[in-house]
Amino acid sequence: MNPMVKKMTVLMTVAGMTATMAACGSSANGSKPAAGGNSGKAAAPTDISVTTLAFAAAPTGELEAVKKLNEKFNVNLKLSWIPSAQITEKLNALLAARDIPDVLFLEDFNYTPAFLNAVDQGAFWDLAPYIKNYPNLAKYPENVYANASLKGKLYSLPRVRPLDGHEALLLRKDWLDKLGMQPPKTMDELFAVLEAFNKKDPDGNGKADTYGAVLAGSPGPASYLLTMFGTGNKWKEEGGSLVPYWWTAQARESLAFWNKTYQAGGVLPDFPVIKTAQFKDMLVQGKAGAAIANVYDAYKYNVELQKTNPQANLMAFELPKAPDGKAYYEQASGYYGQFLINKKTVDEAKLKKILEVYDYTASVEGYNLATYGMQDVDFKVKSDGSVEQTEEGKKKGYSGDTTGQWVTGYFDKYTRAKVPGMPNDVLELNKKLIDSINSIPDPTYGLAKSATYKEKGADWDKKLNDMLVNVIIGKNSLDDWDKFVAQYKADPSFQQHVKETNDLYKEKIKK
Repeated sequence: MNPMVKKMTVLMTVAGMTATMAACGSSANGSKPAAGGNSGKAAAPTDISVTTLAFAAAPTGELEAVKKLNEKFNVNLKLSWIPSAQITEKLNALLAARDIPDVLFLEDFNYTPAFLNAVDQGAFWDLAPYIKNYPNLAKYPENVYANASLKGKLYSLPRVRPLDGHEALLLRKDWLDKLGMQPPKTMDELFAVLEAFNKKDPDGNGKADTYGAVLAGSPGPASYLLTMFGTGNKWKEEGGSLVPYWWTAQARESLAFWNKTYQAGGVLPDFPVIKTAQFKDMLVQGKAGAAIANVYDAYKYNVELQKTNPQANLMAFELPKAPDGKAYYEQASGYYGQFLINKKTVDEAKLKKILEVYDYTASVEGYNLATYGMQDVDFKVKSDGSVEQTEEGKKKGYSGDTTGQWVTGYFDKYTRAKVPGMPNDVLELNKKLIDSINSIPDPTYGLAKSATYKEKGADWDKKLNDMLVNVIIGKNSLDDWDKFVAQYKADPSFQQHVKETNDLYKEKIKK
């Protein structure tokens, strides 16, 4: 039978959202899938209420894709979207009203810490025992699930994202060729390249108007400036305990390198105030010849570069090896946001039905249907495999910014290697680069901030960021840095923060 599909509502106010979800909650509580039995009647569709975020206006009417999913799985999906700017406020309001839907998007436990208390009270399903039974969800990398876990259990379906590809060395290959240089393999070679980009007129215009790398110093230096020297990813295990990455000897070594490079013109002098969003402008304008960014950014920025300089050739390369001979990359969390499943309104039979739906939308076919609608009507698949939303699909409200926000998606390790229209030879080089990466996870992914950090962390971070910038530009010395680190190692409050973080970590990994 074809189940009824209710209209989906965009939740624009707390009151409106609460009313809508109250209706969903009561339906989910009172409506169980009917047993097949001897009556000869088909089972009634299972109501599944889902609340998620939207980055654009959500659809206001019935979507054919949802109807198809309802028919395929004998469910009645009730999808509600919260504008992204209001998500934290409204999720907290839902929890306070005890009016949680069956499936709930949560961006980060640190933004909504009240949900940690709800987890402790048994409000959500531990999904770890079930994932192996759903082949598409089971394909997610183990590290993604480990990063999303709390206290040794998996209380959410992570919205999967690639683990690698967000860190690559972008270089003007045409500048290298003009100077007779090769892509750097070591930190010494990186220094030589960045210095030459400043001092040897790589663009050939006879002016001293180029620099090496554009790096972000605002609101603080990117952590990879330190971690690429082997500091560990945000925290490092030493002697069985986690210590802040900036306490390590490798952190000091990295600061000495970047100070030397900055003084030699190898870093854009505006470093202290530059933000990551400015990388494209500095590269496209030819002011800088290097950056550390997403693998695919090299091709995207090069398209812009070639509009005014057809000979330009910005390419992505592996990060240089640290002095110990190894290349270090920070591993991303592998997800953005999580879906919690309400244990109060969802029994085990309904849980399995929800996971069945999410397992299908974790395939390419299912994800495209849920996100973009009906193929060849609402979207088209181009020859390179990318998806293009049709005008018809846009009119109906389909888009990755809205309809794609209620599903977890499928894992593609090469997401940050490709963009539509990229030549195949560039794509293959980018894939090879990502295959070469052996990244290091942050051991504290998924942890709540320590109680002491919540109280004092903003002040600590500002002081740390200021000191890092000042050492790199030479305003403070490495001796000043040593005293700064020693001060925090001796600070009782910071010691308490480190202890609390270690306690949380041990709780996370316990089995």
